[in-house]
Amino acid sequence: MDTPRLDAELLLADTLRLQRIGLFLDPDRPLTGDELKAFKERLKRREAREPVAYIVGQKDFWKHSFVVNCHVLIPRPETETLLECVLKHLADRRAEWHFLEVGCGSGALLISLLKEFPQATGIGLDISQQAIDISGINGQRIEVQHQVRWIQSDLLEQLPGHQSFDAIVSNPPYIARSRLPGLQPEIFLHEPHLALDGGKDGLDVLRRLVPSAFGVLKPGGLLAVEMDSCQKQEVETYFHAAGYEAVETLHDCHRVPRVVLGHRRFI
Repeated sequence: MDTPRLDAELLLADTLRLQRIGLFLDPDRPLTGDELKAFKERLKRREAREPVAYIVGQKDFWKHSFVVNCHVLIPRPETETLLECVLKHLADRRAEWHFLEVGCGSGALLISLLKEFPQATGIGLDISQQAIDISGINGQRIEVQHQVRWIQSDLLEQLPGHQSFDAIVSNPPYIARSRLPGLQPEIFLHEPHLALDGGKDGLDVLRRLVPSAFGVLKPGGLLAVEMDSCQKQEVETYFHAAGYEAVETLHDCHRVPRVVLGHRRFI
């Protein structure tokens, strides 16, 4: 484990229903018997390599904290690159933009966008009903429920007709199936493979998504997708083949290729 002290502090704070800083404000506070038992149970789960976010039931992303469980991927800082991309290309925060997230998981990305654009609306799609349920919970907690619809769907199959979007974002499954066992135990043993497994070469979903998204973009609309850092050439090729313009690749917080974006031509 890379951060055992931090993990223990987060688990103890959760046990005591404190913010982490509260541990340092009263470092000599003794634990009750029930608190000690609950803390040990959390430590045991962590020893089994269950992610801290699943144990405490939440994870921070962008400006908010999101409910998470084993049915959704844990939001990661790398995915904030998708959010930053939309913020850069749609500068008017007061406009009535219409967003689509494909593979919404916890809803962290779409909800964060809607909080940045309070007049915007959005639709979140996910093949997993359990993920849709978590998205709905987060939408209520973060008070965007009046701006968003959550729909169970395999990619765009259940998208209501006559929809067009100013921006489509997606963090799809993009890990090659053969690489899954080599992932960290926290990921391989506990995070949903449905949201990780991109097929033989990791590109099964992206091959379908990139061309299908083109048809529901408004003229000038933006598609931005997350990918593995080794998939840049292939994903850019899919964008060009589907007719996108101004295709480019963005680097994430670790300075590795992470997001490919493109626009539908203005008529």
